[in-house]
Amino acid sequence: MTDDRQSSSGSDVDLLMAERAVSRVLHAYSRGVDRLDLEAVRGCYWPEGTDDHGDYRGGVDGFIEFLGHTLARFDATNHFLANILIDVDLEAGVARSETYTVAYHRYTRRDGRPGDMVAGLRYVDRFERRSGEWRIAARVCAFDWWRSDPVAGDVSWGAGFVRGVRSQADIVYHILEAG
Repeated sequence: MTDDRQSSSGSDVDLLMAERAVSRVLHAYSRGVDRLDLEAVRGCYWPEGTDDHGDYRGGVDGFIEFLGHTLARFDATNHFLANILIDVDLEAGVARSETYTVAYHRYTRRDGRPGDMVAGLRYVDRFERRSGEWRIAARVCAFDWWRSDPVAGDVSWGAGFVRGVRSQADIVYHILEAG
């Protein structure tokens, strides 16, 4: 069986390092969205990068503004990434990826009860490497399905739970800073 992921010269280690760098950007994007760290999201794109996110199609600056308004409607979000396929052309400094995603969005329904909007989608991305750094040059979200459900039962939290927050006050930023 041959590996045709690499269309240019380069070692397997170089290929793995490129795939890891692209994967890290994908995960950093999800953290940025879920923690409402829009500057972290911005850092995943090249300044002239584009995003086609259904209701928004355009440049990264407009996307960040759109994302801020959109995410404000939700009480919490969680993005889970799976089936990440990355094709790297080391010589050209380009990678293409397809990332299956399940995105959970908790919101307050019109009746005052909590609801969950869940979407199955794929991030289809074109990455570019510049000065050794990989970022998104173009993203298209391909939405495969979605549903919206009322949340049944008691959703209150007991004492003692560390709660995630949608800001840089979240525990992940403090754990990362701890020396």
